[in-house]
Amino acid sequence: MPNRALILLVNILFALSACATPAGPPAQAVNPVPVAAAAAPARGLPAPPSAHGGYLSPVSLNLYRLLPPPPEAGSVQERAELDELLRLQAARTPSEVRHAQEDASVTVFRFADALGNPPGFTAKALPLFTELFARIGRDEGVFMSPAKDAFARPRPFLTEKRLTPVVPEPPSASYPSGHSTWATAVGIVLADMVPEKRAQIFARADEYAREREVGGVHYPSDVAAGHLAGTALAEELFDSPRFVEDEVAAAAELRQALGLPGLPRHQLYRH
Repeated sequence: MPNRALILLVNILFALSACATPAGPPAQAVNPVPVAAAAAPARGLPAPPSAHGGYLSPVSLNLYRLLPPPPEAGSVQERAELDELLRLQAARTPSEVRHAQEDASVTVFRFADALGNPPGFTAKALPLFTELFARIGRDEGVFMSPAKDAFARPRPFLTEKRLTPVVPEPPSASYPSGHSTWATAVGIVLADMVPEKRAQIFARADEYAREREVGGVHYPSDVAAGHLAGTALAEELFDSPRFVEDEVAAAAELRQALGLPGLPRHQLYRH
């Protein structure tokens, strides 16, 4: 399918970039990390298929197999990335600090500005839409924890003591960036629902991801890997018939709230 070809192309380009150097295998096997059972879904959506995620199973996606390794500890590439984070730290303004702190919140409603800050873009007004993206978040968590454990990259502020994060310091490993993975997947799905705002939505997803560098908690290569991981996650979601059905309903709800005409079913992502 064309979307799988896109992922392969991104993989090749990413692997050829300077942000990754060879690394050995993980110190331990990659085992799925269970997460809490999903909360009761909004009315109109069926119950999740398992306690692991919203739409996918733990075997749907193995990010360790998909992603290139991060730059090796002590490498020239790692030093260059740390220097870039120090540069961002020295240059960040109070406004940028505030924005990075606000974007530490994982919610689709951080994309409001990409849609023009419409008054109807709220969780209360959009129960089907809200539940759809909550499930995407649960799926992201299923695949992210094993990948972080496998790569086991320390956070940049643990390696470079001059870094002072301005967002909460996550206890998990650094690579890949979970926030960037989530934002990329959410951006792809949201752009599928509101193609009129594709450029703004993708730009907002990139901005959200970069805030993890501005905040001092992720290397640039963590964020780059998150873009790839989020694309793969969105691909798996689009392959799920349950997700596709729920996306149609959520898109109709969203577009009505935004005052947009309904999309013909074939204009949403379909194989």
